Amino acid sequence: MSAILHPAGLQAEPPLGAADVAAPARAAVEGLRHTIHSNLRRAADALPFLDRPRAARRLTRRMEAALGYTPNLRHPRTFNEHVAWKILNDRSPLIPLTTDKVTARDYVAAKAGSDLLIPLHGIWDRAEDIPWDDLPEQFALKAAHGWQMNLLVRDKAVLDRATAVHQCNAWLAEDHYQVTGEWGYRNLRPRLLAESLIAGDRPSGVPEDFKFYVFRGRARLLSIHLDRGTEQYGYRFYTPDDLRPLPFMGGGWRGPVPYTPPPEARALAAIASRLGEDFDFVRVDLYLAGGKPWFGELTHYPASACIRFPSMVQDRFMGDMWSGRI
Repeated sequence: MSAILHPAGLQAEPPLGAADVAAPARAAVEGLRHTIHSNLRRAADALPFLDRPRAARRLTRRMEAALGYTPNLRHPRTFNEHVAWKILNDRSPLIPLTTDKVTARDYVAAKAGSDLLIPLHGIWDRAEDIPWDDLPEQFALKAAHGWQMNLLVRDKAVLDRATAVHQCNAWLAEDHYQVTGEWGYRNLRPRLLAESLIAGDRPSGVPEDFKFYVFRGRARLLSIHLDRGTEQYGYRFYTPDDLRPLPFMGGGWRGPVPYTPPPEARALAAIASRLGEDFDFVRVDLYLAGGKPWFGELTHYPASACIRFPSMVQDRFMGDMWSGRI
């Protein structure tokens, strides 16, 4: 194509072809579509009545990625589907009450007695207010409004307090409801608490962790976790009443020595059932140290409805426990 000369003698650009016009047009349309989508999403986030459908979509995507199947959130059958249904629909005021690690202590004391509670050394709204010198040489520092926010201090003398304050402030800034959509964490007051550090009888010093799956006030399943946080960590499922192992549920020990639950563990199922009697389901975590039980926490949404079972059989088995089929 020959160039076109303007009267001034300057050479002009050749005429635009169809492809030259289409590319910028497509880019403009795509940009407009993206802008409209972003604006609609921001508008939806500001409308409370859209919380549930938005949470359902996000939860479905997360479960699909983790579990490999599309969950049925209207008619749950598997355990993970039941947990998801609870996240989206169960609005019992007891859920946030027992999710908060501070207010849960009052609930447990009323249900099972204060002897079950690990000694408390303080509650603070700000990390800068922690009186480090007044705390014992060993303690557990936790955030009350979330999960996996724990600092186990085994020797206060070597604790880097500035680093601990920085970590605590990061915890206080987190909002698990915004991250996971789990209703029980919505509007919980960010706080810190320090409890005594409970030492276990095993060589690792970590107490045996008994997690009871309580359905409608009855402990139906137990998973025992040993040596958490060490290379020997492992778990196994048992029947709560007679402590019979359930190999088909998966899990196992990494340590070389076989494990037999102590006789004192038989009394824990009754405690767990009492603590879970106000819910259709809750996981009750108890510790055993020196033959004495201690309260750990109440968990309403295990793994955010994304437990990776060995197969669908286990997922369905626990779902049938929830629904009363077995």
